[in-house]
Amino acid sequence: MKRLTIAVLILCLFSVNIHAYGPRGHQLVGAIADRRVAKNPALARKIRQLLGGLTLERVSTLPDEIKGWKCGDDPPTRSRVNRELQAFVDANCSEPSHSDFHFTNIPVFGNEDYDGGQVGRREFDIVHMIPFCIRVLKGEEPERNDRRITKAVAVILLTHYFGDIHQPLHVGAEFFDANAKPFEPTPENQGFADQGGNKLILFTFFNGNRTSAGKLHSYWDSQTVNNAFGSTQNATVAQRLASKEPTAWQLTGDIETWAEELANDIMPTAREARQRLQYKQIVIEPGKHDIISGRAEEKKKAAGGTFYAIWAGDVVKTEIHKGGWRLAALLEQALQ
Repeated sequence: MKRLTIAVLILCLFSVNIHAYGPRGHQLVGAIADRRVAKNPALARKIRQLLGGLTLERVSTLPDEIKGWKCGDDPPTRSRVNRELQAFVDANCSEPSHSDFHFTNIPVFGNEDYDGGQVGRREFDIVHMIPFCIRVLKGEEPERNDRRITKAVAVILLTHYFGDIHQPLHVGAEFFDANAKPFEPTPENQGFADQGGNKLILFTFFNGNRTSAGKLHSYWDSQTVNNAFGSTQNATVAQRLASKEPTAWQLTGDIETWAEELANDIMPTAREARQRLQYKQIVIEPGKHDIISGRAEEKKKAAGGTFYAIWAGDVVKTEIHKGGWRLAALLEQALQ
């Protein structure tokens, strides 16, 4: 029976994915937070007013959806929320681009935390954008700021970013030296980044053979969620996770420090996500900032160990659970 269970879970790697993490993982974080927020009617009412009646589950995917909006264009509909989102897009078309706000790239090689190095961090990465949005909600940053983040847009971005920052490859990245070997970069020798796994093709074990599972980053954004929750409806998953307190979910300090704490919290998992892999056929090009391509192959599991697919699914289940509870706690504090 145990072998059959493992086989079924690994088979999920190659099933049709109708709910990619892009939508499904973010929706679950938002749906869990919706149910937690509902326990505070005043807070729930304030959020509904800001979002024009939309739920956190619905707005959780908007920051990805607006990546397809054109700068200076008219929004799809003329609702207040869409007008504010279009203004946000227009203010962040180039440098900085709003599509770059979703991640940071802390090197997984070595033992750095967010504040322990320079490479991969940026002024407008996710660790900086989360507290910016919090300051807008608290009234410490005017709504007519250079980034055009209003209170409504701040809630939308925070809902999405809390999904992103609980995904290990949105925080940790592998860097390669001139010999195509993983190493810890420095400001003087930044090496070649893997773009959070976007430049690597993952090969995991299936029927005893390593088989392509697509881009490493996309795998964590998508297939891991299906492995974690299968075909169970989002509403059922969210209701169950919202009613069960996750282990070690509470954060310390002022909420404006939470983003860095979250990045540091996920880094051990980001490292393990890479330590379980071996790299081959890494292609670099002098003068470039990123690798061109490469293979990330699952290592043979040790006795008593778990397959990459099963381990990653368990990680995502835990992180989405925490993400929903933490998002609700943050909004309660920011909007009190």
